[in-house]
Amino acid sequence: MLKIAVIGLGWWGSTIIKCLQESNIVEIYAAVDIDEKRGNFICSKYNLRYYKNIEDALGDIDVDAVIIATAHGLHEEMFISSLEANKHIFCEKPFALSSKAAKRMITGAESKGIIIGIGHERRYEGALEELKRVVDSGKLGTLLHLEFNASYNMMVNAPPTGWRKDPREAPAGMMTALGVHQTDFMQTLAGPVKSLNSQLIKRSDDFPNEDVLTIQFNFKSGISGSLTSLATTPFYQRMTVFGDRGWIENREISNVDMPDPARLMWCAIDNEIHTRTFKMTNTVRANIESWASAVMGNGSYRFSNEEILHNVEILEAIVSSISSGQEVKIS
Repeated sequence: MLKIAVIGLGWWGSTIIKCLQESNIVEIYAAVDIDEKRGNFICSKYNLRYYKNIEDALGDIDVDAVIIATAHGLHEEMFISSLEANKHIFCEKPFALSSKAAKRMITGAESKGIIIGIGHERRYEGALEELKRVVDSGKLGTLLHLEFNASYNMMVNAPPTGWRKDPREAPAGMMTALGVHQTDFMQTLAGPVKSLNSQLIKRSDDFPNEDVLTIQFNFKSGISGSLTSLATTPFYQRMTVFGDRGWIENREISNVDMPDPARLMWCAIDNEIHTRTFKMTNTVRANIESWASAVMGNGSYRFSNEEILHNVEILEAIVSSISSGQEVKIS
């Protein structure tokens, strides 16, 4: 088993520990948090070794790997420190906030032969696996357009001074909370993004920053796409792929904190609409176990370093387009 230290015990770091309790592939062995009260409480609850500082965890020879689940701006520093300590690394999304940082992180990992894990567990959802299978099979014909929506008012009641509402840590509305999952999956369907144009405006007083994000994508493959993300609308997520021989749509009413089924609908050239539901599964565990297995030499991992980097490039371009009001090309 891979013995892991979780860095950061906020909502998501604690969720990761909970999701991995029944794993036979990884063992959550230790955890790190600067808040001693929270750290001791969680470590006592799950019988983990507690460290206040990451340096102490990295110095523990029994720790094989780390999961970085901290504020986004700390990812690069903690990633590089973990590399220097020769630990395997799983990093939560967004991997980094700039492509320069992402390139430094990936170059360092590749120089040591480290397989990077990334927190895009949505690729392991049954409905999305089936959606991708249908798209890859060619049943939709020539792909024309992707139409995605990722909206959730989960941050409305978050502390107003927390880092999740800080535009420096979480730029572009809900992109770092929800949108980066969408763009990660988009690139698995349509390939790399050539250019994009994004807009972020404020409509609701329920959110301290701008809350309506819209993005138009042009993919190098010739496919077009759009993504809408609303920060104050109750949970709503939809992914629709259109081709000249049919369409397929995943309608999400499930999330880690909303364990309801997903509904997949598809329609072929005969105009018959088919519907299938997929129950919620532990995709956090599936993702981390897949990465850990690859680290231990058992199978391959679903994500490439090129995809991890490109998703950061997409996020960076979205932020740049919002700032400039212009289309941004991604080289």
